[in-house]
Amino acid sequence: MDNRSASFAIAVTGVLLVVIMATGQEPRQEWQLRRNDTPDMVNFRVERWKPGRHSSNSHDVALSRFRGLSPEVFDRGGRAQFEYVTDAGSLLCQGDFWWHRGSGTYKFQPNPKFAAELKNLGYSAPDEEQLFTMLLTDVSLEFARGARDAGLHPTTSQLIDLRIHGVTVDYIREAHEAGYQNLSAQEYIDMRIHGVETDFLRDLKSYGYNLSPNGIIELRIHGVSSDLIRDLKDAGYDLSYTQIVELRIHGVDSAYLRDLKSYGLQPHASDMVQLRIHGVTPDYLKGLKDAGYNGLLASQITDLRIHGVDTAFIQDAKSLGYDFTPQELIDLRIHGVDGSYLRRLRDSGLRNLSASQISNLRIHGVD
Repeated sequence: MDNRSASFAIAVTGVLLVVIMATGQEPRQEWQLRRNDTPDMVNFRVERWKPGRHSSNSHDVALSRFRGLSPEVFDRGGRAQFEYVTDAGSLLCQGDFWWHRGSGTYKFQPNPKFAAELKNLGYSAPDEEQLFTMLLTDVSLEFARGARDAGLHPTTSQLIDLRIHGVTVDYIREAHEAGYQNLSAQEYIDMRIHGVETDFLRDLKSYGYNLSPNGIIELRIHGVSSDLIRDLKDAGYDLSYTQIVELRIHGVDSAYLRDLKSYGLQPHASDMVQLRIHGVTPDYLKGLKDAGYNGLLASQITDLRIHGVDTAFIQDAKSLGYDFTPQELIDLRIHGVDGSYLRRLRDSGLRNLSASQISNLRIHGVD
């Protein structure tokens, strides 16, 4: 092994598992305990050093998970011996408490009955490293049985990954109830990695979307929420999930839909994308409306933005008595006419000019 180091972190509901590769580390195993803000709960930190690796796991657990640990020891301090017990095995802990917290060393004691029962359920026998991880991530026989009975057919490694990423028996059951009954263990893992909640699965079905896990994940990656899908439906859009993803990629959200509606627009999805690509913001729409340009098509608004027609220019023209069409505004900007130029023409006595006359003056250098 070279002197470089690598690290990775896995976030879990209530658990943070960090593994750091290192060299020359003496084997040792240590624990730390401290009270948290929830009654009858404590934060339990477990660290293990082996040659080439350091693992650290910290999560909140109920005091009832410890055998031989009196709650009073946090207040009175002193020496203590106790066990942290799970289906996969136990941590035999000893150490000292002071100032409402404790620390010490532990010994891992695997539960051979757990490994045997896993084999009876159809899993391959876990090695000691897997058993230790199962203890830390609370892989129980109930969970192993539930994953098997739900048809996931996970491997022993996947059983651990399911728990690391927060897949519970309830999550699997709720996904089934939402209509997703033939997902693999890896698909459940991938969905939880990307924050797919079962409420989102139910909403997709209720809005008529029957998507693959990859499609669902793509929606979540791009920040598509149930609210956006509902608002699109309410606004009369019946879009594919790929169209919805494209909308979100270009910044279309529920608020933007409401702004379009308030302006009287219901553009095609592709036009919405163009509006956002070319920087048509709610403020721009409001500026058009305030200047009296109601009822423009999405394509007209996009053309105005493409050619640099800003609302300040439109309002300047209005204040000077001009009532240009959208195309005239575009032609004027193409030839470099802005609000200050219109004011100079007025101040020089050139008034009541048409858009084409103003453009010709600008083209011929009349300034």
